[in-house]
Amino acid sequence: MRILLQLAFLFVITLLGEAISYILPFTFPGTLIAMFILLILLAVGIVKTEQIEESAGFFSKYMAFFFVPAGVEIVENLEILKTSWIPLVAISIISLFVTFFVAAKAVEISEWILSRRKK
Repeated sequence: MRILLQLAFLFVITLLGEAISYILPFTFPGTLIAMFILLILLAVGIVKTEQIEESAGFFSKYMAFFFVPAGVEIVENLEILKTSWIPLVAISIISLFVTFFVAAKAVEISEWILSRRKK
């Protein structure tokens, strides 16, 4: 029952993110908004990590499974991708480094927020 409540909570956060995304005058992924909402709730202390730990652990453990449909789609469209592989490789490399940088900064900011909260 506890896991179902955790999943329901995460589902509500995701729906809230999608609703905010729908209201915004520009395109922005609702799932990303939901992650920001969850980060804020965790940082402020409204939600404790123990309250979502089991369901989040499940999603982390089986994350690769959620990428299977995207991988199948890539294999199905391989002929289209062969014609423009150089820009795709360049974009992938650039986005890899941008993602690393943004993730590192997000960790730094999260640690700073958590250290200030403990004081």
